[in-house]
Amino acid sequence: MIFRKKVRYVMVEASENVSLGDSVKQEMLKSGMKAFLGELPFFKANPQVAAQLSDRVFVVSVNRGYERNIALALSFVKELDGRRMGFYTIRTSGTIRSIKDAFGELY
Repeated sequence: MIFRKKVRYVMVEASENVSLGDSVKQEMLKSGMKAFLGELPFFKANPQVAAQLSDRVFVVSVNRGYERNIALALSFVKELDGRRMGFYTIRTSGTIRSIKDAFGELY
């Protein structure tokens, strides 16, 4: 029997322009979340940048059940690449398609 990995997608808006296509900046964001969460909860959540929707909005995929932890950790990340910025969770969904549809409606 094959089990599917269940993930949730979290749409996040930054207060400044951020380009997470660069793997170095993704690692900086992950290390900021890891500093708040700790090693084990971060490992269980497994946050990954799934898409960059605009210069300020991006999508993070996270294991189901840990989306609230990631939203909280993102709110405590105050600096990325030497620039002060804040991260705000806009929406959480089970599919990236519905996140993109919501992005189209909101922005």
